[in-house]
Amino acid sequence: MTGFYSSIVVGQSNSPKRTLLSVISEIEKNSEMRFLYREALISDVMVSVSSSSKQTLEDLSDELNKHRIGLQIDYQRNQALLYRTGESPSVSNTKISGFVLDAQTGDRLPYSTISWFENGKITGISSSTSGTFNATVNTTEESISLLFSFVGYTSKKVNFDFSDTSTLSEVSIRLQPTLYGGNEIVINGTSLFSPADTVYSSLIEAGSFSPLGDNNAVKSLQSLPGVLNGPAIEDGINVRGSSSDGFRVLLDGLTLYNQSHLFGLLDGLNGDVLRSSGFFYDVTPAQFRAPLGGTLNFSTKTGNLQKFNSSIGLSNTAFNGTLEGPIVTGKSSFLLAGRHSFIDDLNWFNNQSVIEYGLDIDRHYEFDADTIRQVEDRRIRDINGTAFFYDLHGKLYLETSKGSQFIISSYLGKDKANQTYQRRFQQLQESFTTENEWSNKMIQLAYNTALLNNINSETSIGFSDYYSSYFKEDSEFRRTNNGNNQNPSIEVIPFFLENKLREIQLNQNFTRNFTTLSWNYGFTYSDFEVLYTEISPRNQSFNSKRSSQLFEAFSQFDFSTSYEAHLNIGSRLYYFTNGKYLKWSPRFKVQFYPESLVSFGAGYSKNYQFLHQLDFQTVNSTDFWVMTNNEQPPSSSDYFTSNIRFQPLNSIYFQIEGYYKLFENLRIHSLSNQFISSFFDENDTFPFLFNNSGTGKGLEFLAKKSFRKFNIASTYALSSIKLENRAINNGIPFHPSYDRTHQFSIIGDINFETGFSFYASWNFATGTPNNRLQRDEIEEARIANYFRLDLSAKYIYASSVSEKVEFLISIYNALNRENPWYSEVRAGLHTNKNRVVLGSATVFDLGIQPSFKIKLYL
Repeated sequence: MTGFYSSIVVGQSNSPKRTLLSVISEIEKNSEMRFLYREALISDVMVSVSSSSKQTLEDLSDELNKHRIGLQIDYQRNQALLYRTGESPSVSNTKISGFVLDAQTGDRLPYSTISWFENGKITGISSSTSGTFNATVNTTEESISLLFSFVGYTSKKVNFDFSDTSTLSEVSIRLQPTLYGGNEIVINGTSLFSPADTVYSSLIEAGSFSPLGDNNAVKSLQSLPGVLNGPAIEDGINVRGSSSDGFRVLLDGLTLYNQSHLFGLLDGLNGDVLRSSGFFYDVTPAQFRAPLGGTLNFSTKTGNLQKFNSSIGLSNTAFNGTLEGPIVTGKSSFLLAGRHSFIDDLNWFNNQSVIEYGLDIDRHYEFDADTIRQVEDRRIRDINGTAFFYDLHGKLYLETSKGSQFIISSYLGKDKANQTYQRRFQQLQESFTTENEWSNKMIQLAYNTALLNNINSETSIGFSDYYSSYFKEDSEFRRTNNGNNQNPSIEVIPFFLENKLREIQLNQNFTRNFTTLSWNYGFTYSDFEVLYTEISPRNQSFNSKRSSQLFEAFSQFDFSTSYEAHLNIGSRLYYFTNGKYLKWSPRFKVQFYPESLVSFGAGYSKNYQFLHQLDFQTVNSTDFWVMTNNEQPPSSSDYFTSNIRFQPLNSIYFQIEGYYKLFENLRIHSLSNQFISSFFDENDTFPFLFNNSGTGKGLEFLAKKSFRKFNIASTYALSSIKLENRAINNGIPFHPSYDRTHQFSIIGDINFETGFSFYASWNFATGTPNNRLQRDEIEEARIANYFRLDLSAKYIYASSVSEKVEFLISIYNALNRENPWYSEVRAGLHTNKNRVVLGSATVFDLGIQPSFKIKLYL
């Protein structure tokens, strides 16, 4: 023992009683010893202390035994481990269970990785969504070291001594946030431990990829080879051949029906409240519903259990503030966070043009033919309007001494934009209006606890109320004559969409851990009500109001400690009452030799989707949803995947992945692009086709090299998606508007201990299909290639181990390249005949877009 603890005396009958938390705080203040504990376990523990004589930590251990709390001391690493002691430990078993926590706030860290060497080979597990873990260690040694890690935190190695006990429960491992850490997304979630879990660290960093300063996790996913590169203004992403309909965002388990603000330019969620993000684009574990593309799952923080913290921030788009702290120290906490835009009040950094671009008021375009030019007197004039967004997060958290959690969380988000302007048609100057609005209200109650027989239970009930509307008074529609697509004309007709969606969801999830197996099972009940209204050039009035219940039961087995193979077997059963659809979703994935130099694997899943987001060519600001019903079966995909991984060194990683998808019953709206609309008859009952089938396939490559302060990665994808419908071109397959053949990117980041970091991303993609003007079977044309350079620089001023001020400067499309976005038919002036004709035009993405963010921690 050293003299660091000379002021602490434990167990003296004449000593006043103090809280164990205060004793730990004093020891850590006066020594290098650091304690690993969970606040709720020790918050009520009182010990007798005195400053009159000298005692040791062993005496503290004796005192804590009275409270059934064990203390293990590692003097070499200066670590003191507190845990719940068992009454009758079994000598034949070696088990460790507990929690992974944020050392500064006491918040749980879901998706943490726990690894160790077992008989000379590395193995491991991952923590649950509530930050709990259960490890069974097979070793003949009396002690073993486990490594705990989490993206954005300093890893910690902890030595466990089994000489006196073979079971350690309620162990709490506290990880320190890295001083200059980012906000990365964990790829493929948490079903299996693998060294590949950290490969995507720095490759996917939400805070460094945003045209408007605030986080944009959805856009950052475009760095992955399986996600389609797209423009700045885009709501949703395309994952491995699926439309944006197949991408789902979850907030603490509830679906977020509109995931972005300002036409997809930034997240609909305040990044300050997000604890972690998991992205599933492969075979998704059965705990998740799994749409046809991918699932992005956000978990929010619970609030600081130890002290009050606050922060304020400012970007070129919005200001925000966060306040968190304990209600009862160590046991309960709160978190409040709000963000409100001022994009309409200060026209800096091209703010006003961004609004006009998002509402499709005056997007930059050029005709593909040299013989057609824009009609000057048709250009937009006298633009006026308003635009704003806000979001609010709230959370109340209570934790018992046994680790049970009570959580109430809420979210409110809203966007609204309105623009009036002048356009000239048929020699007349007319006024028009375009409006866009959405709002989402969500609330959830959750209870997580440990049951008998090593079972963890997670129970939640949530409610979501979503509303969206879009109105464009001067929507341009290409009208065909006599259905033969000859001599079409452009008409200016009002276009209106409205959507209301309400969901009540009850979810029950049980997890049981065995020696080499984790079993996750449970059920979900959802009640839906969906109202969809459309007034468009093709449908003077379409109105649909439907309700349904969805019953789901799931079971997932994860064999996660085998050296030869990691195996996932899952099953999810659906029953959708509107149509009485009973569907089974099997899921299988295996990875052979996962921790070896070379690893390979394969998987299969059958995915179903009962709520469908409609795609429109120019409406990029809001999501509109319809429901499966008697006449319109659910969308589905048979999904085959395989991979080869090669990791010759810890700093070098290669991966090749292939996939093949068979789609059924996809939705295509009549206004999704003008080629499709020409095949709809005027008397069609529905504004969208629902019986579309298709095939998606791709081959993807990823390589990454890590240096001490520098990372560089490169990705490439060769892919194809083809759809077909007997009502379209006699069933001849065609490429949808989101198909790109080749895609390539290079991503690099460098971090300095001085607080500076730099990020760069260069993305290239071949063009998407061009809309055809006629039904004739002509060779497919594509718009020009897309490539973009994004840059960002960050500086964090910090004192000690806490961040104080953060500065971020980003440049989207730094080369100011005119990147093709989509093609459409527009009216232009023929240069030779001097009359108005229709021609194919290419609409371009945003030009250079600088942004900034400043954040102050109080």
